[in-house]
Amino acid sequence: MNGLRATSLSQTSHKWHEIHSIMRAKQLGILIVTETHMSTTQALEIEDSYMNKRLKLFNYEYPENPATKGVAIVLNREITNINGVRLHYLIPGRAMLAIIPWHGDRTLTVLASYAPTETDDAKIKYWNDMCNLWLTTDLPVPDVAGGDFNLVTSQLDRLPHHTDPDAVVAAYLRFVRLLELKDGWRSTNPDTKAYTHTNTRGTMSRIDWLLVSPTLMKNCHNWEISDFSGSLTDHKMVSVQIFAPGAPYIGKGRWAMPQFLLYDTDFMSYVMEEANKLEDSMDMPRTDANNAQTRHKVFKDNVQDFAKKRAKTAVGATAQKKKDLEREREELLNGP
Repeated sequence: MNGLRATSLSQTSHKWHEIHSIMRAKQLGILIVTETHMSTTQALEIEDSYMNKRLKLFNYEYPENPATKGVAIVLNREITNINGVRLHYLIPGRAMLAIIPWHGDRTLTVLASYAPTETDDAKIKYWNDMCNLWLTTDLPVPDVAGGDFNLVTSQLDRLPHHTDPDAVVAAYLRFVRLLELKDGWRSTNPDTKAYTHTNTRGTMSRIDWLLVSPTLMKNCHNWEISDFSGSLTDHKMVSVQIFAPGAPYIGKGRWAMPQFLLYDTDFMSYVMEEANKLEDSMDMPRTDANNAQTRHKVFKDNVQDFAKKRAKTAVGATAQKKKDLEREREELLNGP
């Protein structure tokens, strides 16, 4: 996240306004945020704002300098249970664990991690400290661990291709093997090149991960690395849909007309024309096959069909251009 971009929520440029919008628009249940650069006072300002109707924020500041580091776990009240959440604060400003009530008597244990960038020794110490926390205390094993891990373990995950030093990778692998966690996106896309961060020198790396337990992996779907975080951060967002074991299948729901069509001149002209035809037809003789109810149904079907076509036309060019660019990027990264 790399800071707040503003000193107060009264400023529209404050990044948490954008976080609120993204969680609403994308229906994100749980969001792991790193580099929050946020003090307890600033977190309370968010908790006391309009965002509290939708978001529940658990922030862990870096006490020596809250304007640096920091991690947070954010829950969407509309689709996630916020009652009875238990927290473990592990490494100040870098790691926290949340045990979140899920379905029935199940819980989902989520680890937020922001690994050091400073030196190889700092990275090794961080992963060793994380191992020691689970070896010496009674912490639950996370179902999901995510955040900015600031390393790669495979040449496939960096361009130009190279891995981090062996000692750093070994310290990290010791941690994930201890907790038996899997890199979900890489497991699903074993040969694909995709990156979550580009530094000032142009080096691209996949350093933002979501790790999951083997038990949970089979209930994870739709792994994505996407750009929808927008101007919020210089990192791409890694996301996944997680279904509780035994939960009923929930479909996509019914179609709804996009609201912007109400302001579309072509669409509204068509609706008015069809509505006038419907009104004029009401004086026609009634039969079982041709009456007010059947004519009204035809009107609604026609309007719905035109709305779908018009919506595709209105947004199709931009959406298609975006898809074309994304496809070209994937071909460049993964082509021969």
